Parts: sequence; C-alpha cells; structure tokens
Amino acid sequence: MIKTVKKKTSRPKLLSNQFHSVGGRARGFTLLELLVVIGILSLIMSILLPSLKKARIQAKNTQCLNRLRAIMVANTMYIQDHGRFPALNNMPDDGTWQYNYLIYDGRDFESNFGPLIDDGRTLENVKVLYCPFQTDPFHSFATAENPWPVVSLLDTRSSYGRRYHLSGKSISQLKRTPAFAADVFHLPKVIKSGHKTGVNAVYIDGHASWIRDDGFLTDNELTHPFEVEDNDIVEDIWDRFNEGR
Repeated sequence: MIKTVKKKTSRPKLLSNQFHSVGGRARGFTLLELLVVIGILSLIMSILLPSLKKARIQAKNTQCLNRLRAIMVANTMYIQDHGRFPALNNMPDDGTWQYNYLIYDGRDFESNFGPLIDDGRTLENVKVLYCPFQTDPFHSFATAENPWPVVSLLDTRSSYGRRYHLSGKSISQLKRTPAFAADVFHLPKVIKSGHKTGVNAVYIDGHASWIRDDGFLTDNELTHPFEVEDNDIVEDIWDRFNEGR
C-alpha cells in the first residue's frame, strides 16, 4: 500500500520591516511617538530660525551698503560729465539741510538725486535710492506719501540723504575722504523705522560702513518743523560720520 505524503506548505515569514497588524490593520504611530517627532522638529526650528533671521538681516545690510556705493559711483560719473556735484536744492548755499533726500521737488529733477535719475544713464534704477530696511512711508519706495512715478506738486524722497555744502564743488576740492551720504537721520522715528540702532554711510572714496548710534542720532535738539539753525547740529553729525563713529 502506497502512502501519499502531503507536502507542508510553508507560510512566508514576516520581514522585520513589515508592519505588524492588529485586527487586520497596519499599526500606525502612537500619540507619544507623534509628540516626540513634533518636539524634535520644534527644537530644530528653534535652532535654525535665529540663524536664518540673522542671515536675512546681514543680506539686507549688504544690499544697503551696495546701494550707497552705487550712489557715490553715480555722483562720480555726474562730476566727470559736469565738473561738479549736482545742486542739493534751489536755495543759496544749499539752504536748510532737510532737502538733502529729495529726488523730485514737486516741479523738476534739477537738484540732489534728481539729475542722477533724470538723465536715464547715471543711475538707471530709482530703487537704488531706497534702503531695504526703511519702512517710514515718507521715505519708502512708491507709497501714497512718497509717489513714484512722480506727481506734480508732491515731493518724492529717497531714504538716503546727501551731505550738504557740496553743491558746485569737485571731489578734488574736498579735504580727506568725508562722508558723502547716509541713511536718512533727520528724526529719531526715521532711524527707528530703518536700521534702528544706527545708519550706513558712504564716503567720497567709495567705501561704505556702519555707524552705530550712541545717542546723537536719536537724542539731539533738531527741531520740527526744520529751521536753518539745525544745520549746525547736522554738520556736527556729519563730522562724527567722518570720524567713523
């Protein structure tokens, strides 16, 4: 009598990386495991975010310095063509200092930064005249208070200001390498709406640097509305810039 031998069918073994099933369903993450993962991600983000924020601030500051250098280069080109700095405003001896940020005075482009933009060659992009940190609507690009394109009878201002008493002069007439332009500093609130703790400045030789405020930018006797006697205070501030402080 021949016996028939039944072959045993072997069940496939579960691989170690397969899900174990409970009640026929794949096992997922537990609440505790999810909380651990979220905690790890939160820790990583808390470490990375300050570094990313610092990197963004450094990038914007570099952009600000580069824009100031571009302004100095544009003025140098203008001087090569005309033999002198453009007029700061239409007042004798540059007049009161607060006009040093104007691009358009409501009538024409004949003073300060206006000629650099108006010729379409010396400074091609008007955005170069705006600090990436500045949020004051009177010194930001294309706001209702500071229109671009320009609007007749309304001023259009830069967020950088030029040193006055330079109109009609050439670079060779200047002593040493004085500060030429800087972030607007005429009122404390404008400082605080920009870099907050200081300003960037560019010098006649083309280099630009950071000037930290030790109180003279946000604690001074400048008046509002502006008066001619304020020029002495602003002149002192520019002299401080010349000394790199």
